[in-house]
Amino acid sequence: MLTWEIARASGFVAFACYTLVVAWGIGLSSRFWRPPAAQLGFHRFLSSLGLVAVVTHVAALMLDHYAKVTVRSLAGLDPRPGVVLGAAALWLIVALPVSFRLKQARWIGQRSWRVLHYLGYAVWGLSLAHGVLSGTDGRSPVAVAVYALSASLVAAAAWYRCMEQPRRRSAPRVAVPAEQEGSE
Repeated sequence: MLTWEIARASGFVAFACYTLVVAWGIGLSSRFWRPPAAQLGFHRFLSSLGLVAVVTHVAALMLDHYAKVTVRSLAGLDPRPGVVLGAAALWLIVALPVSFRLKQARWIGQRSWRVLHYLGYAVWGLSLAHGVLSGTDGRSPVAVAVYALSASLVAAAAWYRCMEQPRRRSAPRVAVPAEQEGSE
């Protein structure tokens, strides 16, 4: 019974972390925060905390005999669609920090890293679907409120980002003469 409680709690913690990671990342990409250095550190901290919660969630489920989560389940070979969605989210969660390390090692460029980083949206969506389909609390009023609040937060951040995009593109760029660049 303890493993089940740990699995439930760590699942909600992981989902909360990744909701904040996605919303915070959208804020960083939209230049909502200036300077972004400290905000980037918080984004990385939340994603690391989420990864620890996911590892705890998976380990507790594998130790709980009632859940029937096996290595095959982690490979996506499970008849339960919610478990397959959770396995897909798990592997994408692992791929995102690996892509960052590949970028740091200069094995991939900025553009490739950015494309891989957009998988964060898929992680969040798969995690939401996994919680709704597989979670024992998926239909409880508290869980529904958490999922609705999370979806609202991510949607609001994405909406802000989309509304900001046209303003940034439409702003005319003013060429600064070379002799004035150093005086600023």
